[in-house]
Amino acid sequence: SLLQENLNSIQMSSTPSSLCSSCHQSDSDLKYCTCGQVLYCSKACQQVDWVRHKQSCPMVVVRVVEGKGKGLVAIRNISAGTVIFTEDPLIIVSKKDEQGVGFEVPGYEEFKKMDPVKKQELMELYDPKDKMNNFECHEDFEYVKFCRIVAANYVSINNKDHPGDIDLAGVYKQLSRINHSCCPNSFAECEAGSVTHSVRAGRIIKKGQEVTNSYLGSKDGAREDRRKDLLNTWYFHCGCEVCSLTGEEREVNDRVRMMVVTYLMDAGREDNIIRMMNDKKNISSTLRSYLKVLAESYRIEEDRGKRAVMLSICHVLYRQVERLGGCWVWPTDNDSVMVRMILQKYLGENFLKELDMLAISAASVLTRYFKANVKWNLGLLTE
Repeated sequence: SLLQENLNSIQMSSTPSSLCSSCHQSDSDLKYCTCGQVLYCSKACQQVDWVRHKQSCPMVVVRVVEGKGKGLVAIRNISAGTVIFTEDPLIIVSKKDEQGVGFEVPGYEEFKKMDPVKKQELMELYDPKDKMNNFECHEDFEYVKFCRIVAANYVSINNKDHPGDIDLAGVYKQLSRINHSCCPNSFAECEAGSVTHSVRAGRIIKKGQEVTNSYLGSKDGAREDRRKDLLNTWYFHCGCEVCSLTGEEREVNDRVRMMVVTYLMDAGREDNIIRMMNDKKNISSTLRSYLKVLAESYRIEEDRGKRAVMLSICHVLYRQVERLGGCWVWPTDNDSVMVRMILQKYLGENFLKELDMLAISAASVLTRYFKANVKWNLGLLTE
């Protein structure tokens, strides 16, 4: 149980003069809860206090991650769709559209007027001092460090109510600590008009696992393209589980990623999916191609967002075949038989009849972008 996980993870306190958070007695053998925020003299006291403390006990803590510096690590199991934390930025900056470091660096006067606590929290974030010299001309070395840290830790705030709104970015105490992965297990988003970010688990995150996010957003590509983009923008060489693949595994991963992106972009272009739906002559072969790409996606790590959109496209094409008076019959060639077997293995025997629900279920724990994309695709059948 969650309580038992915490009970089994308490640590010895180095401050014996502190008081137990439950009985408020002093003890020489106090132990920390996993979160490191409260102390207890016994498991019994921690059990008694759990109803109160669980309201503030965080799901993640900052820890040193091998090869990455510091990151966020789960201290208990987190189910898909769970909001891990919500936070406001330490500082907000305006993004640039063309050149520079990607945003307007806060002025020196603004820097000096920052809240001391927020400034200290910001200055403890990752500093690419050996990889960045954009600001070395300024005489205040602390300000130079501040600018480097903002450049390496800013997060886009995609909260615009209107297309003409200013593009913003922010630096966050916890969110900016989350390390990148090309196969992330979480995502962050802001509600329209808000700068508050919520970080949500995109799949099950087990106790002890690092919480990761994708810095690339909707971008994707082959390994070398991703790593080049990450190095140029965030000043690090990606060594995630995907970028660490070698040989045939890497080749397959690159090929499938590019195939999925190409097909999604094709269907995502204005009027393209409508054209596909109305092409009575070729719609069956188009459906066959998209089902093959969907099956191929199961050869690599899960990308729940792209898969949800792909499921919705397959559903629209399948239903449109029926609406145009046809009846989808699986081809009998070896390639098609293998595609069918793979999809039945992962999606169920009658998956063709359930593609819409599978898409909605996959998107249910994702950002509003993917939810809107799936909803728009499925809505094409009502027009």
